[in-house]
Formats: sequence, structure tokens, C-alpha cells
Amino acid sequence: MMRLAYCAALIAVMAGFPMLVACTTVNDGEALEQTFATAPSVSRAQIYMYRGGFNGVFSTGINEMAADLNSRGVPAKAVSWSAKDKTLAQIRAARAQGGARTIILVGHSLGASVVIAMANDLTETGIPVDLVITLDPLYATTVPKGVRRFVNFKASGDKDNPGSFSAAPGFDGEIVNVDIRNLPKLEKSSHWNIVNQSNLQTRVMREIRNAYRRGG
Repeated sequence: MMRLAYCAALIAVMAGFPMLVACTTVNDGEALEQTFATAPSVSRAQIYMYRGGFNGVFSTGINEMAADLNSRGVPAKAVSWSAKDKTLAQIRAARAQGGARTIILVGHSLGASVVIAMANDLTETGIPVDLVITLDPLYATTVPKGVRRFVNFKASGDKDNPGSFSAAPGFDGEIVNVDIRNLPKLEKSSHWNIVNQSNLQTRVMREIRNAYRRGG
């Protein structure tokens, strides 16, 4: 059923369906222009970056970003969207042992759906999530209390619509919705090539590095 829903959503994306509607909690701009500072070593950080469907053929940029982050000393892991249950168990196990001080989740397409679900699962059990980044998700919803920063990069549907991720009751973090096609050098971005855009990769890795540094 999940794969059928995914295929239907992808067809809608290809047809130009405006999958996200309305509402920005924090504007883009300065929030995404923070200093890409050198991060300290935080061995207990858990950073998972999820590829989308079709065996990740359209998500190779996830692998590139994870490799770049690791070369800078940031322990990011690129995994398939289907690894959700395994990585969720790893996060919970680390937290039970007093670890997982910093939790960062990033996902493209179906991988974005996974990180949304994981954020809800973790925060419902009292485990906070430092950063969630969605890369052209297939749907939008509310962001639960316990997520400290949520950034949604959109590349499908209505370019004048910043997205509809909004705060759930009790949420006191930050939400950024932005259509990257309105940003310099990213005008031709789409659902299929979003994670391979070098300018977007820089923004995503900056967000991860900043959250990783704060956690340290």
C-alpha cells in the first residue's frame, strides 16, 4: 500500500500537482545564511539521511552529502527509506544507554515521508529531535512538539506557495518552508534532481553542521 501511494504521489508531482499549500512559520533568508562553522567531534550524534524510492536512483545526492559530511568529521549515514524501523531502533537503543545526544534526520521524497513519521514516533515517546530536513516530500503535515528545527525544501507544485508544514500544539521550535526554485541558481530544480543540486547540498549540509555544532 505504501508503494502504491508513493507511485500515485509521484505521478501527481510529474503532473505539476501543488502538493504543499500555504504557511511559513520562519521565513527563509537569514535563517539559511548562518555561518557554516567547523563542528566539534560529538561521537554520540546520530545523523541519518534517507534516500527515496526506486532504489534511490534519484537520491544519489544523499550519498554525496553524507560522504562530504563524514570527510569533515560529521558522522552522517546515508540509508534507504526502507531502513526506517532499523534506524529507529538504533536511535532508541542509543538513547536508552544514555547516548544519542544529537538526532538529525534528512530525507528525500519517500525518505522525507520516513523522517516525518520518525519525528512523530520519537517525540511521542519523549525523545527530542534536533533537526529534520525534508527534500520535496510527498505530503505536508504538522510538526510535533519536540522537534527543535524543521526545514522543508520544496521543488514541486506551485512556486508561489512556500509549503504547508505548520506547528502542532505545543511546538516551540522553528519551521522553515521554502521553494528552492525561487532561490538563485536553483530555478530549474525538480523532484527528481533536487538532491543533486550543489547549491542546495551546501544549504542542507550547513543546516546539519550547525545542528551538530549546537549539540556539541
